[in-house]
Amino acid sequence: MSNRQQIFASFKEKRTHSEFWMNGVLYACLGITFLPITVWVAASAHEQSRILNALLVLVAAIFLLVLYNRIKVEEPLTLNKSARNSLLASYALLSLSVISRQVIPPSSEVLYLISSLLAIPAYCLGIASVVLFIFGQGVRRITYTATGTFCTFILLSILMAPLDWPLRTLAGKWSGMALSAAGKTVELGVQGSTATTPSQLILIVNEYPFHVASECNGFGVILTSLLLSVLLAIYRRLGPIDTGLNLLSAITLGFLFNTLRILIIVLLAPSMMDHYHLMHEIVGTITYWSCLILTWILLNGPVENEPRDEPLNQADT
Repeated sequence: MSNRQQIFASFKEKRTHSEFWMNGVLYACLGITFLPITVWVAASAHEQSRILNALLVLVAAIFLLVLYNRIKVEEPLTLNKSARNSLLASYALLSLSVISRQVIPPSSEVLYLISSLLAIPAYCLGIASVVLFIFGQGVRRITYTATGTFCTFILLSILMAPLDWPLRTLAGKWSGMALSAAGKTVELGVQGSTATTPSQLILIVNEYPFHVASECNGFGVILTSLLLSVLLAIYRRLGPIDTGLNLLSAITLGFLFNTLRILIIVLLAPSMMDHYHLMHEIVGTITYWSCLILTWILLNGPVENEPRDEPLNQADT
């Protein structure tokens, strides 16, 4: 029996049980409560191409994990131990977030921010519980890997705005140093910064001005590389030291490939001004995917079928 047939057969069997519908009500209430977060994620992905690209890469990476793990459905549509624990943890964190925001005054900015952010892991635990309820504990490893990484994705997406200018400045400085070493005349400065005109970071190379825009800050490639490192660290069940090395490697690769992208664009621009935008997109696409593929390979992402996890003990179901 295929996985789909197994789920359908389980539904036909359990749809007459009141417990099944009570569980459905619990998940429906959770879904309605977390609807604002779902809408925010969708809106952010729609408005910011870097967030959308990172989300799509994350989905593709999770698909590879599923593909190479030969997922098997076990006792679907059952509130098993993992689904129950995740559901309870989700409701607990959500309650703590709501209560703490009523108790902590907004003037305590750090504590108030932390209390607000508790809703994000609660949201991801809720998703994990739904998946475990539908497909059973046979997908536990993949589920916790995916939702843990998705939680990281949401938290990092929130940091996009405050990290924009520091990352742009760092990208401009790194590129400027590399171009100076190659014998180019380089200046880096800020223009604008008026009531009506936002600040612009300008990199001048041999008297050619280049605007280091938000798209040049490297957040997209750094975010995506970092998500892949988190995904593989959770999936491989790495210890703290190895996880830290994974994260550092991903961030370093992201910075290096973003700097390489800027260097190539700056060096090619004088001879390709008639096709600048096309060249810009081609170089960006090649360096982006090269970084992600290298990150996946270096951090031991699966490229062939993985051995199955040990079967769960009866006490865990």
